[in-house]
Amino acid sequence: MSRPDNPFRVPDDPLKGARDAVRTGRFREALTELAQLESVQGTSAEWLLLKAMACWRLGDFAESHQASQNALAAYKDRGDGDGEMRALNVAAAGKFALGELDAARTGFERALELARRYGDKLMMARCANNLGNVAYYYGDHTGALHHYAQAARLFEQLGSLSGTAEAWHNTAVVLREQGRLSAAQEAADKAMDAAQRLGDPRTLGWTLGGSGETDAMQGDLRLGWARAERAAELAREHYDRLTEIDSMRILAYIARSQGQGDRAVDLARTAATLARETDSPWMLAKAHQELGYSLREVGMRRDADEALAVAADAFERTGARSRATALRSAQA
Repeated sequence: MSRPDNPFRVPDDPLKGARDAVRTGRFREALTELAQLESVQGTSAEWLLLKAMACWRLGDFAESHQASQNALAAYKDRGDGDGEMRALNVAAAGKFALGELDAARTGFERALELARRYGDKLMMARCANNLGNVAYYYGDHTGALHHYAQAARLFEQLGSLSGTAEAWHNTAVVLREQGRLSAAQEAADKAMDAAQRLGDPRTLGWTLGGSGETDAMQGDLRLGWARAERAAELAREHYDRLTEIDSMRILAYIARSQGQGDRAVDLARTAATLARETDSPWMLAKAHQELGYSLREVGMRRDADEALAVAADAFERTGARSRATALRSAQA
């Protein structure tokens, strides 16, 4: 007769549930799984790395950075080069989100070096995408587009829909900033197509927001509003605070473009309030920049200058000094 299952038996792979949750974008569920295993797995390198990844995606950058640094040390102690590579990438992402751009770039370059050594094309793509983000923050559009193109090519070769969506979404951001709106729309469409094929609502949310901003900049304010509004709904439904902030910023921009100054101020204030609750100086900067522009629209010059000063200081904290300088010059 077979023995009954032991309810206290430790699973052969206790981190499988958390690993699967991170892989499929269920980041809050991943943190719940990890919390339940903390007493027995909380010092393991993979537990720490999974926590770092989930926290980063949920906008808790300080916690992510600490966990990734501990994971990196643990992987180094055991001589696990592959683990070190993955932890380096996440640790650098934490530094990036906290505004330490030089340290972030160094970390991503080191992770990329290891990825090339191990022939890990997926990590090569992620590092290229992340280096594109660093270049974009520095205001280096040419460098950013170069890295994003490399990332998109590798992601597409590997069939990574989430990576493909992210690389093309980021490409569209840069092209919008350059005023190349037709090219931006093409990139945004590719990002949305990948997101729709992936079927992940969080990814669909931020690609919808980006596409909506491109629509609005091309003059289709109605379509832009519909897409940004849906992006905000998806973000709230799936606990994506950063996409919610950005969607509210885009809606404020559209309202301002429609001549609805008071509505724009309300939306921008919401974005700014949400941004202050996160660890992201970039989102704080973008939200307050739009708030400043919206306040100017309704004649509240002093409040507008205060909001733009907050935005400039936040850009400075991200390492995006050229953006901070340009914003302060515009106020002078």
